[in-house]
Amino acid sequence: MEKRDLVIVIAALAIVIVMALIVKPAITGEPPDLSIPIPGVEPSPTPEPTLPDWAKDYNAPPTAVPTTAAPTPQPTWSGQSQTLGIVGPGATPEPTLSHSQLPEETTPAPEKLLTYATIEGNYGGMTENLSMPFPYWELHYTVGPWDRFVGVTESKAGGIASSMGTQVFPSFSIEVRDAADPNRIIRTIEPAGGLDPELWARGENYDPRPWVEKFYEGTSRGDYYFVINTHMIRSYRIDILVPERYLGSY
Repeated sequence: MEKRDLVIVIAALAIVIVMALIVKPAITGEPPDLSIPIPGVEPSPTPEPTLPDWAKDYNAPPTAVPTTAAPTPQPTWSGQSQTLGIVGPGATPEPTLSHSQLPEETTPAPEKLLTYATIEGNYGGMTENLSMPFPYWELHYTVGPWDRFVGVTESKAGGIASSMGTQVFPSFSIEVRDAADPNRIIRTIEPAGGLDPELWARGENYDPRPWVEKFYEGTSRGDYYFVINTHMIRSYRIDILVPERYLGSY
């Protein structure tokens, strides 16, 4: 064989090797076949790679999570005002159920208020429990005290009538207590400026009634009862008010 023929054979083999190892894999996307064929022997198939368990879980497609619609909250108040009665001193408040958390709420702007509950009387005592499902409420109260001076005049025919009198000092207070813990006083309320009917009689600018107390529940709901202390009081009225926009929302 001449040298020229040997070069041609080597060049042909090089082209075949390049086609088998580079060009064919690039076109088909399969790895190059480096096995040497042996006559009469079938080539064994290439085994599929086996992944470990952790790799199977990692490569598994995500499982769809079923979604459920959030339940619609049921209103806790129909808008009908209630009346709390006095149960008398020494009575034990009824146990109350715990409530769920409410979302945070900022201080509401002045708005229309609805009467949630009313307490009226002329003697002190302890009220029934009041369940408050709203994050903000107000307590408005007014008091009618005795006159500052109480006197008696005797009548004498043909003589000088004698009289006897005394000065009185009426007082009024409300203790707002936690129904779940009767020993815990939430707030003690007393009329600012005292009870002075003579001053109030000068006109509306001198009469502070009704007094207003504001309660911010924040994220919780509360159950309360009230201990009312009276001294020389003719009558009183307490109104529990809530914003109208709460109606049907809680």
